[in-house]
Amino acid sequence: MTEIINGLRQKGLTVSDGTVFSYCRKLKSELKVSGKPIKDKITKSINGKCGSTGSCNDYITRNGIFRYMWLNVSISQPHKEYIYDKYSELNEIHNCVREFRQIFSTHNVPMLYLFVAKYKESGIKSLSSFAKGIEKDIEAVENAVAYKYSNGFVEGTNSRLKMLKRTMYGRCSRKLLEAKLRLARITKNG
Repeated sequence: MTEIINGLRQKGLTVSDGTVFSYCRKLKSELKVSGKPIKDKITKSINGKCGSTGSCNDYITRNGIFRYMWLNVSISQPHKEYIYDKYSELNEIHNCVREFRQIFSTHNVPMLYLFVAKYKESGIKSLSSFAKGIEKDIEAVENAVAYKYSNGFVEGTNSRLKMLKRTMYGRCSRKLLEAKLRLARITKNG
């Protein structure tokens, strides 16, 4: 539809989108054309899938690319070649994700410094910003890489308590808040 409107405007006609849509709808009913556009059928077939190779349609979805890069879900070789050819920066992003995971899985602190130095100079602004952010807080990230211990449990507990406090704010007394906190603790511990 957009192509029709652009074509009419290139020929020097002044038309509104609504006028063209109305005319096409009228023309469709006069010619008794039925069925939905092909795009709707393709969209419906894509829903919930990562990609497909078929006789009619061959596609890779954005979700499929994310799942391939972050969750190591496999995709076909033609799809890999297509996305790396069309979006060359994806190769660098995928390498960054793999290297960062390897740093944590091997607990390799020197590799962390090499990672920061490499991606700080990246042409991709997001990767450069990520590396500079790690560099600003290098001591904490170094400890996270070197040790298997984490304060995640404490942070999770604090977050849960703050959420309960916000939920109960202005509703009742301190006594009710205390009862709610104890109930949450009992429910959590089972």
